[in-house]
This record gives sequence, structure tokens and C-alpha cells, in this order.
Amino acid sequence: MSTQRARAAPAVEKLRRSLAVAAGDVLAIVAVVSWGLYSHYGAAAFATPAESLSTVLPFVLGWPIPAVLAGVYDDQVIADAIASVRYTAVAWIAAANIGLLLRTSPVFGDSAIWPFGLVITGTVLVVLLGWRALAAWLVGTLD
Repeated sequence: MSTQRARAAPAVEKLRRSLAVAAGDVLAIVAVVSWGLYSHYGAAAFATPAESLSTVLPFVLGWPIPAVLAGVYDDQVIADAIASVRYTAVAWIAAANIGLLLRTSPVFGDSAIWPFGLVITGTVLVVLLGWRALAAWLVGTLD
């Protein structure tokens, strides 16, 4: 029984690590989009949570599929800063496009002028890449 636990422990640790990094990814996306809302509308942006959510949610929903397909949660990718940054960049560029499509769809009923796509893609990319480099460093120091 103890050998089964010993084998399960690394798998559980890998899952925990992946979930922690995924939570950090989502937090980074939410933080940047929320910061954008605040920079445009001040505190009033959050007076109507449903409207704020309709701005943030498309980008959060757009993230998981490209992230998983790109392999950003693979344990070896998480631990390697260069791989993590490269894979995350590819995943975010795809996710930003999905988020923009969702945001301008009838479901969310919003519009976006063309510079918004560039700004959201670029700013979230910078923050995500910084976070993923930090996460890889932390994983390396904790192992």
C-alpha cells in the first residue's frame, strides 16, 4: 500500500503544481482586464459587476483550451522558464483571439475597436510571461 502512495504522491504534486500555475494564469488575465476597466472608468467600472464580468469572462473562457492544447501545464514546461514563456505566448495569442471573438459575439453583446485587440493581447501577454517566468523560477527553487 505504501508503494502505491509513493507513486501517487508525485502525480498529486504535479497536479497541484499545474492547478496553482493555472490559477495564477487566470488571476493574471483577470487582473489585467480589471486594471483596464479601472483605467478607463475608475471605480465606477465595478459598480455593475455583471458588466465587469462580461468584459473579463470572454478572456478567461478563451484561455483553457489553447493553454491545454499548447501544453503549458505539462510539468516539464512549468519548470523550464524558456519553454514556459514560449508555450504560454503561443497559447495566449490564440486565447486572446478566442476572447475577442467571444466578447464581440451576441452572447456578450459588446463591441471592440481594433486597437483594443492589440492592447489586450500585448498587455496580458507581458503579464502572463512575467508570471510564468516567475513561476518557473519558484518551481526550480522549491524542488
